[in-house]
Amino acid sequence: MRSRAALLGALLSFAACRPAAEAVDSSDASAGRVSRSSDSASLADSVIVLSGASEKDVEGVAFSPDGNVLATADNGGRVVLWDWRSGRVQRRFPGRNFTEVRFSPDGQFLAAGGFDSLVRIWRLESGEEVHRLRQPAEIEAISYSPDGRLLAAGGADRVIHLWDAGDGRKVRTLAGHTDAVYSVSFSADGRRLASGSRDRSLRIWNVEDGRSSAVLSGHDDSIYAVAFSSDGRWIATGCRDGTIRLWDASSGSVLRKFVGHTNSVHGVALSPNGRLLAGASFDSTASVWDAGTGALMKVLRGHGRDVNDIAFSADGRWVATVSDDRTARVWLTP
Repeated sequence: MRSRAALLGALLSFAACRPAAEAVDSSDASAGRVSRSSDSASLADSVIVLSGASEKDVEGVAFSPDGNVLATADNGGRVVLWDWRSGRVQRRFPGRNFTEVRFSPDGQFLAAGGFDSLVRIWRLESGEEVHRLRQPAEIEAISYSPDGRLLAAGGADRVIHLWDAGDGRKVRTLAGHTDAVYSVSFSADGRRLASGSRDRSLRIWNVEDGRSSAVLSGHDDSIYAVAFSSDGRWIATGCRDGTIRLWDASSGSVLRKFVGHTNSVHGVALSPNGRLLAGASFDSTASVWDAGTGALMKVLRGHGRDVNDIAFSADGRWVATVSDDRTARVWLTP
């Protein structure tokens, strides 16, 4: 479970020499373990369990654009790249208390943010850390723009920072939330950014000028998770009250409310084709819903503690979850 304590700093720093990613000997038992299980004979119940590479709660997860690699980030300060089908750890990246991890859209870079107020960006081919982007407080959320040129990061300082992902320059800040920013997501065209906050609001921002174009209300508690649909028509949100909502991104109206979790929803994701909506909850489960009808398709059970984040593969066939039980799980979608 994430700490919310704010940390200080206000400087963009570049270092001439960065610690490179750790090469992993696949014969080492600590390099990771994979197991496969099934609740029944149905393929829809199949799950791959990745373990052994994290000693702390695993907070963030992301699939690479080609779907072959899974990145996980833990609050012990480790980002791990997995060949998730085999369970082999490809690389580890060092840091401190990570909360989020994201691949660049071209798959060449990896970004992670954490409690130390830094966003670190690595070049995947070499493992070199190319940028450290420093913000005034702990970082809860990061997102790449679809063209990979911008990186948005939000956190405890209540402000969203937009960075040039290429040269590490701060482009602008988006101010308007009155409490910590917990999640950010770009629209498919890169013109809008959605953000969810402890102030219970969903904001939609104009990326070009940094203005808030809409402030949407409806949740009764902190909004922990936000995700745009791939066509930009919908926005999914997850809330501390255990509900998920699907919003019309143009009108700001709530299209559907998904009720079923018994604790906070800390992660949401929409499948690339927009058919499925998934949520990750502190009730130790994840859920997969029909986004169009609101029907519950599947409850994903197996994690032993809070489920912190969730992500679909690019082909929509798989969904990955991470948990305070220090594991990642990859499930076949229903």
